[in-house]
Amino acid sequence: MLRIPSAGTPVTCFDLLKGLTCTGASIEAFEEDLEIFLSAKCCQVTGSGTSALYAILLALKGMSDRHEVLLPAYTAPSLILPIRKAGLNPVLCEVSTETLNTGSDVFLDRVNSNTLAVMPVHMFGLATDVARLTEKLEGTGTYCIEDACSAMGTEIGGHQAATLGDVGFISFNRGKNLSTLSGGAVVTNRKDLAEAIIPHLDGYPIPGVKRRLRNHVFASALALAVKPSGYTLLHSLVSKFKYTELHTDFETWSYTGFQAGLGRALLKKAVSIFDKRKCNGRTLIRQLDSVKGVQLPDLLEGSNPVYNQFPILLPDEDTRARAHRAIVETGLESTLLYPDPIHRIYGEFREASGVDSYPEATDISKRLLLFPVHPLVPEPRLECATDALKSALEQA
Repeated sequence: MLRIPSAGTPVTCFDLLKGLTCTGASIEAFEEDLEIFLSAKCCQVTGSGTSALYAILLALKGMSDRHEVLLPAYTAPSLILPIRKAGLNPVLCEVSTETLNTGSDVFLDRVNSNTLAVMPVHMFGLATDVARLTEKLEGTGTYCIEDACSAMGTEIGGHQAATLGDVGFISFNRGKNLSTLSGGAVVTNRKDLAEAIIPHLDGYPIPGVKRRLRNHVFASALALAVKPSGYTLLHSLVSKFKYTELHTDFETWSYTGFQAGLGRALLKKAVSIFDKRKCNGRTLIRQLDSVKGVQLPDLLEGSNPVYNQFPILLPDEDTRARAHRAIVETGLESTLLYPDPIHRIYGEFREASGVDSYPEATDISKRLLLFPVHPLVPEPRLECATDALKSALEQA
């Protein structure tokens, strides 16, 4: 039985060769390609999505005396790290079990005179209403930072994710919609913000020969490992390289010519990659829409999501565990993502009274189950997995 990994970007030998034959000049060319693809005025690539956010925060901090950054209570815990490192204070907001995102009204209710920025996150590629949030914040001195790390290709009202806030950022990490092994980009249509952010990005160190060589080797290995045949053969080895611990810090690096060359090759087929993700998402909606016990996310009106992974909510933890085992037994690597919301990971957010301030975020963490939908997932395997899910639910 072939195993299907939870994430994967189809990278060919030609794509890797394109990266190996490129130089630093490819970085500027890739940035120009991104600007065209996203219809954005400025795209600047860097070593990771986290370091892209860090540069944004440093720039905004230098333009204001405010110190608070609002973000969802259920999202990547690593987002806390650049906020703290920039000398700012993270403030959590509740997440909806209906949309799996934090809506604009929730953010707006928490904005005060010390709010430097709000950071809506398009979780799993699902769009949230950034345009309305940006409009409401205009002239208030609070910026909107759009986290589109898991949503590259998602469209909202005809606009690409990452282009609707004052500034946005995307990720090219190995689990994202389009991967160059690592990397990220800052995206903005505001000249003043671009001019403030770019000096911080330019200050990041250039990877040395050893790190660049490691990138070449890892990218080539990953291109093989995400294919079902390679993943099945190398599963025990690949498992050792998966993220299993909470990050406590991050490094800032510049993007490399190899990554830019690989990125340019992948961007040429991005539409077909994203279309396959959408198609697999539609297959899961069709298979699960009327299944008792399965809650599908509500989609933002006017959005066209490119799913990073496809999320569902199940009735409780026990049912989720049973369903998860059943799906994995079909060879499809379903995942549970973050086992706890941010306020249960970092003690600073816990209420002394013991009352859960973000019960919906906690609820999501206990009931969430994710299906992989990347282009290397065949539709019949999704149907097999949903059949296994249905059987597991019937045993409840």
